[in-house]
Amino acid sequence: MFKMLLLTSFIFCSLSFPGPVYAQNPTQMTHPIYALLNEQLDYDISFLWFDRLAEGSITLTEGEDPATFLIIMQARTLGLAALFTRDRLEKFQTLMQIGADGLLLPLWHSSHTVRGRGRSRSEKITKYSFDYKKAEVRYQKIKNGRPYTDQLFDMEIDKPLFDILSALYNLRLGYFGAVGEERILIPTFHRKGPQDIIIEPLIKKDRKDKKFFANDPVQTRILVDPSVFGTKGRDILASFDAAMRPQKGIIKNVIGLGDVRGILRRLHVKKK
Repeated sequence: MFKMLLLTSFIFCSLSFPGPVYAQNPTQMTHPIYALLNEQLDYDISFLWFDRLAEGSITLTEGEDPATFLIIMQARTLGLAALFTRDRLEKFQTLMQIGADGLLLPLWHSSHTVRGRGRSRSEKITKYSFDYKKAEVRYQKIKNGRPYTDQLFDMEIDKPLFDILSALYNLRLGYFGAVGEERILIPTFHRKGPQDIIIEPLIKKDRKDKKFFANDPVQTRILVDPSVFGTKGRDILASFDAAMRPQKGIIKNVIGLGDVRGILRRLHVKKK
């Protein structure tokens, strides 16, 4: 269930273009991703009658290599929920680079589940690495620093795949079309074969959802594979503000009990 909570702290056409390259000239600095650097979005997460059961954030910083960008999305339980979940932390990370056509392409994406502190601390990691020259995706699973799964999968070199975080920032910059106005398909990796993240206008809402999303300019229904966050269903309801920042989100009927809801609490720019 906690991964469902994390999902509300963010809400994120198949295209053909050459493989990614590093830009080595000053025009690279004009890419719109630079305007979002060091931005941090903070979210409150609630479930059933529990307000602020968890808190989440999304940050964007520069990577260690030139023309790379690191997105970190994470959520941590609070109060009694932290006690019952052993201070559980869910973290997703993506390192991106600017492709030849300006799209932001993932170099790797990882998800982390951390529990406990000190000697009782445990961490599980799932990581996808994208090698565009070899047209391969490397899939790894690691527990407490020890790899136990390491597999290679083929990918089409002229059809890059996107994870949830690189998809989010390409959406924010308008590279996949008009969010909330048309149906958008974003190719994503799955071990069983290619799949799409689907974003479409939110049309059907019950009375409570209408109130929750009232006056939000961009409202969407998003379908993601259940394996991404360990959910049972694919449906996510989400809204963006006028600047295309993820503003609110709902995961419907979580474990048959009710909805998980997330609301943007604060936007600020971190100091370098």
